[in-house]
Amino acid sequence: MSDELLRLFGQRPTGLWLTERAWEPHLARSLALAGVQWTLLDDNGFEKTGLNGTDLFHVYVTEEEGHTIKVFPILKELRYKIPWAEPDETLRFIRQSPDDAEVFVYGDDGEKFGMWPGTYDHVYVGGWLRRFFQALTDADDVVTLTVGEAASSLQPRECVYLPACSYAEMEEWSLAASRQKAFADLHEKTSPEDRSFLSGGTFRNFLARYPEANRMHKRMLFVGSEVGEAGGEARTHYLRSQCNCAYWHGIFGGLYLPHLRDAVYAELLTAERLMPGRRLGAWLQDTDADGRPEVVMATEHQMFFLHTSGGRLVLWDDLRQAWSWSNVMTRYHEAYHDRMLEATSQSESHEAANIHETLRLKDPDAIRALQFDDHMRVSFIDHFGPSLDAATGDEPVMEEYSAELGQTWARFEAPGLIVKTFTPSEGGLRVDFEIGAPQDWYVCELNLALWWEDRERSFVADSFSIGTESHRLSVRTSRPVHVELRPIRTVSNSESGIETVYQGMTVFIALDLKTSRHLTLEIGG
Repeated sequence: MSDELLRLFGQRPTGLWLTERAWEPHLARSLALAGVQWTLLDDNGFEKTGLNGTDLFHVYVTEEEGHTIKVFPILKELRYKIPWAEPDETLRFIRQSPDDAEVFVYGDDGEKFGMWPGTYDHVYVGGWLRRFFQALTDADDVVTLTVGEAASSLQPRECVYLPACSYAEMEEWSLAASRQKAFADLHEKTSPEDRSFLSGGTFRNFLARYPEANRMHKRMLFVGSEVGEAGGEARTHYLRSQCNCAYWHGIFGGLYLPHLRDAVYAELLTAERLMPGRRLGAWLQDTDADGRPEVVMATEHQMFFLHTSGGRLVLWDDLRQAWSWSNVMTRYHEAYHDRMLEATSQSESHEAANIHETLRLKDPDAIRALQFDDHMRVSFIDHFGPSLDAATGDEPVMEEYSAELGQTWARFEAPGLIVKTFTPSEGGLRVDFEIGAPQDWYVCELNLALWWEDRERSFVADSFSIGTESHRLSVRTSRPVHVELRPIRTVSNSESGIETVYQGMTVFIALDLKTSRHLTLEIGG
């Protein structure tokens, strides 16, 4: 990227805006080796080392294995004043600083200048931005400069070693929803000078909070191991798949937006398709880094990843379409759901507001749509029960299945319950079931990334198709089965408020075990 910027503009960048200001100590070496001389980090990380107050009005240096990089503290005081406070208040904060203050760093989301609710009117129509620039122009005692200029003209005050950190809100968001309120309450009760020593989660916590994020991340790394250091078009698509937006969820959007996840999968599957000499066949590999191997089945045009826990299909990717049929989101409890349920007004406010302090209902039906899942929305999940309704609503079997592999198939067995044999086909997958569970009904649960209709439907059939013209799957079974289709809709926060988002379709395929204990299911595009 630096080479390209040099080619386009005749200037090689000296610094880097760190994504979400998510810092880890090892980055000092990586960034320095990439030619990065400075970056910006939130004052929250500096305060954890004991620096505070006027200490934050200086530049520092950090290092890893002798590779150094200058680090500037982004002032939370300025982040919360700009653009919410009047310009004079911001200048007053700067002017009241000690005489030895060297630099006041502001770095923040561009979205707050027009994209967040009410900010366009406040910043532009209301004239805040013009007043702010005019105030800076008239202030003879305040000099504005770029961070690059500051980095070249100021000497580091001292060397610091910052922990893994980001801004304070990120540390709260990356915690489990059940712990966020406890952290926020503790934060509020703690004195301002001691608050910085309270640490929440780190950015990597999102991979633990959301298995969907972890699967996508490890799928990207799997492709990276195939691409290696080779250049070309495949590597370009692989690097594009690392765009951070879809891998996490804070106060809004991110992982809950299907089009962002679709874009990541499109890039990494395109990269995989373009790689010559891909490994084909079936093998065991711990692809999701959970300490247990998964079954990987690779064909020329498809990839399957199956977990021995429950014998479930967790990833099913079509390389020709660059589409992941398993890209479905589980309905998780989020901390803002509790605040949403307490909300009594659904009116839209058009005043400028800090999104960290407000909650809006964009979709009036969101409260009625709110529900949480007790298991991940993957596919070929096994349910058993004495009746159809009992089996459909019963908790899935999640015990460890034994796995046996052939060159073109994988068989999973839970003794006394079920044997499932997965065999890739030209455009999909064939699964043979042999069921020994002492129950009257078996239900196979599929969760698929496709659009059918935003309503439930039940029928009996031995063949059917679901989806749209661009993404459609056909299902055939060796005997008539009961089929139930249910849309999956999450309730999540966005810049404009709480909304419902269509995530995919749950397909329940039920077999009456009193009539047969064998079933073959074929599914494909």
